[in-house]
Amino acid sequence: MSSSGDIELFRADVRDCHDQVALLRAKLYRWGFRPNAQLQELERELEHAEERLRDATARHPTVGPAGPYAARWR
Repeated sequence: MSSSGDIELFRADVRDCHDQVALLRAKLYRWGFRPNAQLQELERELEHAEERLRDATARHPTVGPAGPYAARWR
């Protein structure tokens, strides 16, 4: 079972991968290049990071986007 700390690490990993993909896409667009193997690899890494986060949150459903106590404050 994943703890809320683990889930936060997975979220940080997803954000980092997303930022890397966005940065490379912007660079490629700026210079007029087509998507390349490096971008495809980063996109696969992003998909894997998102999958790990989904799996972790499915195993620990009480920890949502706002943390373990979000349900109390709705």
